Amino acid sequence: MAFLPFKRLIDTYTVFYLTCHETPDGDAIGAEVAMYHALVSLGKTVRIINSDPAPEKYRYLYRAEMVELVHAMNTRPDPEAVLLILDTNDIHNIGDVAEKLLPHVAEYFIIDHHESEKDISSGRLIEASASSTCEILYKIFSELGIVISREIALALYTGIIYDTGCFVYPKTSAFTFSAAEKLVLAGANPYNLYTAIYESNSVSSLKLHARVLSSLELHYDEQVSVLVMRKDCIAEAGALYEEADTLINIPLHSEKIRVSLFFKENNEGLLRCSLRSKGNINVSDIAQKYGGGGHRTAAGFKSPYPLEQIRIMVLRDLAGYFPGTIV
Repeated sequence: MAFLPFKRLIDTYTVFYLTCHETPDGDAIGAEVAMYHALVSLGKTVRIINSDPAPEKYRYLYRAEMVELVHAMNTRPDPEAVLLILDTNDIHNIGDVAEKLLPHVAEYFIIDHHESEKDISSGRLIEASASSTCEILYKIFSELGIVISREIALALYTGIIYDTGCFVYPKTSAFTFSAAEKLVLAGANPYNLYTAIYESNSVSSLKLHARVLSSLELHYDEQVSVLVMRKDCIAEAGALYEEADTLINIPLHSEKIRVSLFFKENNEGLLRCSLRSKGNINVSDIAQKYGGGGHRTAAGFKSPYPLEQIRIMVLRDLAGYFPGTIV
């Protein structure tokens, strides 16, 4: 059985903590909520504890009290618990959970679908070919005989459509569609979920998008786009940081653009870089160079350098893909 390491956890532990990467996205929160319901159905005690809040648009998946923030914990971690880390294989990408929770549990276990060259010392179930972590969870639940309830179906379908861009990204497979069909039969409504994720943005988010898109620069004979969002841009629009999460995909709608870079500051001034690409350009290699990770065509990292410096460095990292052109 491919998922014996996870079955061992179920057979061994009764208390489970679930967490994911900083700034949770659709696949991360979907995986957490699906795993929560699956483990509760097996009689386990389960808590979702994250470093950052999830975007409000995913609130249809869970009750407010289901997802806790680690800085608000008012009880000590159970030393007999296991921590499941979902949708990232990097313990440095789970924020304050790495300090306040991870060292105080019996063990931790990673379930993820991102490529990584990092040495992972914990138990893990990583399928880099899977479209999403939620697709992996669908396989686990199916193989272990865990019933896919409507709540689980909604969460898994959410993660799959988010991380496949509604079934168009490169890792979308025949199995992805097969899993989606079963989830729809179990109660996931494609129209309602698409509307909730992609058509529920606020007016302030439109103002934020307009400001960010006005920063657009093109490089390498207009094959690489750069967007920038500073923290004052968020304040001026009256928007939330996470409401800019889909902007990186817009430049790639152009036939000519092969790489989209998005440098974004949060309200505290922390700078992140998101990278997207088409074809043979492996942006995961670039992200890993700066301590991040992801997929060949979708990756990111927290910048250890100021904006202008890291912007120049990343553009230079792309030079090998665009011979004969000028930055």
